[in-house]
Amino acid sequence: MFDIKFRLISMLGLLTTVVIISLVLDYFRVLCRPVRLGLGIAILGITAGFVLTLNAVLPENRFYGPVFSGVQTSEKLVALTFDDGPCPPYTEQILDILQERQIPATFFVLGYNVAQYPDLTRRIVAEGHQLGNHTYTHVDLLKLNRRGVIEEIEKTNQAIAAAVGYAPHVMRPPHGFRDAVVMDIMAEYQLKVVEWSVASRDWLNPGTAVIVDRTLRRVKNGSIILLHDGDGIAGRLPRTQTVEATRLIIDRLLAQEYRFVTVDEILESMEE
Repeated sequence: MFDIKFRLISMLGLLTTVVIISLVLDYFRVLCRPVRLGLGIAILGITAGFVLTLNAVLPENRFYGPVFSGVQTSEKLVALTFDDGPCPPYTEQILDILQERQIPATFFVLGYNVAQYPDLTRRIVAEGHQLGNHTYTHVDLLKLNRRGVIEEIEKTNQAIAAAVGYAPHVMRPPHGFRDAVVMDIMAEYQLKVVEWSVASRDWLNPGTAVIVDRTLRRVKNGSIILLHDGDGIAGRLPRTQTVEATRLIIDRLLAQEYRFVTVDEILESMEE
């Protein structure tokens, strides 16, 4: 685990300053003998910024701390996960599909939406699904200070506990973005950070067939599939494509003898 707790935004700002100063020095031929040291420092700064950013956004990367984006297993297990709900009518329609097929899933919910739809949140749990924390307002956690990140997590835990009687122990940061401070806070709250291994970019509404094809082409044993039953706290974009894609994805994976499990269950199946 990366032990130095810094904010990615601050570090990128510092590196940008270093790059600019280095390029200016290089332009005026300062630090150019025996080599162009200014240009070299600028290149190193750009490279460092790229690496730090890449490690913050790639779902499978553990540079800032432990994340789960799928597991190694010999069993034909997959975990369906839905972000940004609960959001009627789409969450209800997805729950109907899951109930018809007796399929469990994991819903990474927004605290704001939970507070708006506590009955729908209770239905998710009553039908055997798992809940996860997806922050209160779907804000990019990299843009918040430490107190802001904590408030997003605490308010969501409180909203979920008020609705169903307990707080979750898994979370997914919006967009999957995290840095050392975000991961440190998740550890303090004993929240496992769960990303994904299969993303169809259904949030862009690319078409039902595209969502299904992108998902099925990437699925393998131990996959965690990312889908969306909502659209942040505004809920402007419809999720009808995701609803229909969910039905088709489940049916086709069942035909391939995959078994659907919750995030907790797929993590328990992880092989060393």
